[in-house]
Order: sequence, then structure tokens, then C-alpha cells
Amino acid sequence: MRTKKVWLLLSLVGLLFSGCYRYDDSDLWGEIENIKKEIAQTKTDISNLQKVVKAQQEKKTIDEINEIDGGYEIKFNDGTKVTIKNGLDAPELGIQEEEGIYYWTLGGKDQWLKDKNGNKIPVAGKDGKNGIDGQDGKDGVDGQDGHSPVIGVDKDGYWTLDGERIKNDQGKEVPAVGKDGDSFFQSVRNESNAVVFVLTNGEEITIPKTGFEIFAFEKPEGEYHYHVFKFNEARNIKLTAEDIATIEEIKVPEGWSLQVNAQKKMVRIKAPKQTLGQSYNGGIITLMGLGRNGATYLASIEVIASIDYTDPAGTFVVCEGNMTTVNGTIVYYDKNNNEYLNIFENANNHLEIGNVVQDMYMANGKIYLITQNGDRMNGAGRFVVCDARTMKMEYADSFVFKSPKGEGTWPQHIVICNDSLGYVQWSDSNMEQTSGIIKIVYKNRKLKIDKTVEGTFGKFTTEGAIKTRLVFSRGKVYAACGHGMVIIDPKTNSISKRLEYKGRQAKGIVKGANGHIFVPFAGEFKGNQQWNTEFTSDPIIVEMDHEGTVIQEHKMPNTVVFPVATWSPAIGICASFTEPHLYFVDVAEFNASTASRYNYETKKLDLHYVPAFKEGYSFYNIYGIMGVHPTTGHLWVGRTAAYVDSDIFEYDVMVDPIKQLNKYHYPTQRGASTAGIDFAYRFSDEFINK
Repeated sequence: MRTKKVWLLLSLVGLLFSGCYRYDDSDLWGEIENIKKEIAQTKTDISNLQKVVKAQQEKKTIDEINEIDGGYEIKFNDGTKVTIKNGLDAPELGIQEEEGIYYWTLGGKDQWLKDKNGNKIPVAGKDGKNGIDGQDGKDGVDGQDGHSPVIGVDKDGYWTLDGERIKNDQGKEVPAVGKDGDSFFQSVRNESNAVVFVLTNGEEITIPKTGFEIFAFEKPEGEYHYHVFKFNEARNIKLTAEDIATIEEIKVPEGWSLQVNAQKKMVRIKAPKQTLGQSYNGGIITLMGLGRNGATYLASIEVIASIDYTDPAGTFVVCEGNMTTVNGTIVYYDKNNNEYLNIFENANNHLEIGNVVQDMYMANGKIYLITQNGDRMNGAGRFVVCDARTMKMEYADSFVFKSPKGEGTWPQHIVICNDSLGYVQWSDSNMEQTSGIIKIVYKNRKLKIDKTVEGTFGKFTTEGAIKTRLVFSRGKVYAACGHGMVIIDPKTNSISKRLEYKGRQAKGIVKGANGHIFVPFAGEFKGNQQWNTEFTSDPIIVEMDHEGTVIQEHKMPNTVVFPVATWSPAIGICASFTEPHLYFVDVAEFNASTASRYNYETKKLDLHYVPAFKEGYSFYNIYGIMGVHPTTGHLWVGRTAAYVDSDIFEYDVMVDPIKQLNKYHYPTQRGASTAGIDFAYRFSDEFINK
């Protein structure tokens, strides 16, 4: 092999520089240059081979094929190009297909090259679970893959794996620069509807030309590349099979079944039955077709069985987790109150959303998630977008931006106004001293962070946007802000109206069953706002129309106290979708454990309507935004005893007194501190336009 010659030549070079005699070394240097060129060409061959394999896996097609001296130049439909040189002999390192994936081999057929953990090494990247469409610069989330082993060639012409020389079964290092003409590619066949890459080890890789499909599944409708099933649903999927003689099953996810009807060019696929608490089951189905021309073709399809999160009768519980130890999560309950844990993680190969999950919003067939601390504990990010039908992630971003004063920020609540425009309420990461609302634009899986809306930035609890949900209604955004509220017009990205109540902190904002906007304000006070506050007036709840015209100021008795300390910016207020009721925390303490109900039609206040709950020596404090179910009318309340777990209480509020129906316990810190209860109906056109 030529590699042995390399060492001899290098030794002679050393003699040349140590001796004092004349020597015509032109042939020697020429030989060294040739070897350097072969090493460079081998590295190029590796790259080209990986591009071809990846092109087949990603269903790329070929736009152009041009014959050049000794090979072909090929252009794929995404603009990438490869140059393939014909070879004579196969190198000792090769590739082989298994279940639709090409892996590296060493020494021949079925002689798999393996990493330190004994795993076969895929040619085109990490062999993760089926990947998620990724954002630019972050190639999906391929099964939380971690490190992908790198095949290379060192300066002396030996094959390497992650920089270390590969050894064969005899313990010898494997040279990459061999006999003249060694190459991965033997030839390229330019056929009428496809290009066939013939490898020197006999493998063939077939890629269709653009405009031709030889062997492929019917593409799903919509923007996503996968077919979504209900559990236990059977469906016929069309199959393109031009000049295919036989079809063989290569890969089928566990629990799924299929029947191939080659004559009708149809595949009947059946999803698995749902097990208790199961929210997701998915994977890749791969078929292999043998063409009448002798070529082999692969057809793959991703299939997902999932519960439907767009059901207006479903309930979401957003859990912060613990900012110092674990990421948060989302728990879902269907219309029959069946519980589904870790719904995001199940749909995304165990990837977690992020640290301190704060809010969600559903629009455009997507669920938008906000986390305060993002990927600091290997979560997806601070801005995460999922398919609303399945919770499968399509995009994640670190969502880093500065406050107008140049400080770091924590995003906390979100609304989406149309197919691309949204707003996010944030607080600074310096102990939440300031806050504001920033404009974002998300389109074509790219996030653009605009600037903070003028008039929403300022000191926390007195000027800046309040740490609570935003309301999007009839084309405008309504936000509690300092000692008032603002209406943001997305068309102009500016405040169209501001309502001020000087000396009174806004404590939240909700839309009622009558379509009006309600903003609770704390009583005026003097002295220390953090401890032993002395109030000089009672709280009020301001009711207004969509133009910001005050309809009524609902006065609360002095038995209701809204907090004003900076660590208690909101009161968990929620409104019934069908009844004239508001529910809110009614005491100033951080560890509040009761809530009142107020009827804005009859002006009746039910003080401490949601009673305190005590178990053992511990009171269960109300934490986060409460919610009233849109169809059952039941009140859902998040509670915690020690901020390391949570309990969700479901109450019947159609009876007197209130009746506890269910108590759902989340024993781990991932389910701790419920940020809020939510329902798909809140995001429906029916409610938004009410």
C-alpha cells in the first residue's frame, strides 16, 4: 500500500536535510505532493458520499447532472452540489444500508464500524429517533443526539474516528490512501427519471430527478412532513411505485401495522391502540422497492398517533418546575379528565421545554411556549413552537434580548395576533426591577425580535407591564401596565389608549363572558409596600369595552385585599367563559390560600369562596393563574405546600357551597409551581371575537 511508501519518503526527506551531498529530489517531492492530493481527494470523497446519503434520507431530488472529466457534477434541488469521480477499487472503509439507514463498514459486508459504545456509525450524522424540523443553525432535535462520530483522514493518510486512528480486527491501523483509483464511487448511471450512484462495494443509491417520483409515499397535507393518526385508526396512504417489481417492509414502528397492495399502489397503515396515559406514539415506516431495472429504492414516511390538543374541552396545566434544579413541563387532561403527563417530552424524544415554563398560546395551528430561563438545563429554549395537534416541536430559540436599559430579560407571557406577529411581556433578570412588552415576528421558522413597545417599559409594579397574561381580543392587545392598562394596536405597534389609576397597582387582566375587559386594581396605600402596608382605599375592578371606555368601577369591600409587594404582582384572576363570574386571590400575603368569586352583573361577592386547604400541618397556597373550564364550568386551581410539588384542585362551582371534585398530585419538582391553567377554547376565534 502507498501509505508505507509515505513513511519511506518522509525518512528520505530527513536524510536530505541532514546530509551535505547533491541529490535530484524532484521525483521524491512530486510523489509526496501526489500523496497529499490523494489524502485531500479522500476527504472530499467522504464529504460527497455523506452528501449523497443525506440527500436520499432527506428526500432531495436532482436538478442537474453534468458529465465532467472522469465523473459527474450533480446539483440537488436545494442548490447543493457534489462532484463524483469514478473509481476502480473499493477502500477498506465502506458503507452498507440497514433498515433504511446507511452505516460505515470496515473490511466488507456486515463488518460494521462501531463507536466506543458499540453502536453502528451512520454515514449521514447521528442515528437518532426521527428528527424534528430544525431552525437555521440548529439542525432539528434529532433524538437529543449529543455527539456524532466523525470519520476522517489524518495527515499521514490513515482513517480516523474522532481523530483517533481506526484499527481493523487484527489491530492494525487502516490506511485511507491505497492503490491508484481507490474511491467510494464506481460509476454514476444517468437514467431518465433518476440518478443511480453505484458504489465500488456494490451498493447502489438512487435519487429521483426533480419532477419525477419513482417510489414514494403520498405527502401529507399542510406544512408538516408527517401523517397524524388517532390511536387505533387505520388509513390508506397512496404509494408512487413506477416500474417497481417487488416491495419489501424494512422498518415499522413498534405497535404499528401495515398492508402493502402493490397492484393498487396503496399502503393501509394502522396506528396502535392507546395505553393508559399515553399521549404519543410515532416513528418511521420504510419500504424498499426493487425496480425492474435492478435498482433498489427506499420510500419512508413518518407517522404519529397522538391525542388532539386542539380539542376545546381539553385542559392544560403549565408547570414552572424549579429554576435551580429541574425544567418545567405541561400536563394535559382530555374531556374525560384522563391525565397525560410530559406531553411535550413524549412528542419530542424526551427533550424538555425549558427552565421555568411560564405561558402558552395557541394560534395558526401551533402552540407557542415561553420559558423564563430557556435551555440552561438542556431544555429546548425560551421561545418554543409546536404543532398544536401533536405537540411535536418545529422550532426553538434562545430568545435573548436586552431591556431598554441594557439589562438581561426574562420572557414571561405571550400573545400571537396573526400568522406572524406577537407580543411578549418580560421582566428584567436583575430581580425583576423593570418590565415591558416586546414585539416579535415569527414566520417561516425564523424568529425576529423587535423592540419594546414604547410606553410599556418602566419600574416593576408602578410603570412597566405587569407579570401576568396579556389579552388578545378583536384584533388588539390589552395589557395591565403599572398603575393602569394599555391597548396596543398591532397595526401600528403602538399604544392606542392608556387608562391610568394613579396610586393603584394593576393586578391582572381578563376577558369576561360578556366580552368586556376587566382589570383589578389594588387599594391605594402609604408607607412600606413590602411589609405591613397601610391601605387608604379599597380595591376596585374596572370593567371596560374594547375601546377602553370605562363601563363601571366595581368597588370591593375592605375585607378583600390585593397585594402590592413586588413579589406578588398578580392575583391569579380568571373569568368564566359562560357565567358573569370572576375568581381571584383575596388576601395580600404571598402564601394566600383562599380566593373570592365576584358576580359582575349582580355585584355579589362570595368572600373566600375557594376555601383554604390544609393537610397535616401545611396549608396549600394558591399559585398561578386559575381557570374555569369552558364546557363543564368547573374551576381549576393550582396549589402548592412547599414549592417542590403541586396539587391541582377541580371544583364544582354550580353548587353552594363550592364542592371539591378532584385533586391531582404532581409529586416531583418538574410539576412544581403551576404557572397557570389554560384551555384551547381561550384561543378560539369564537372567544377572541366575542
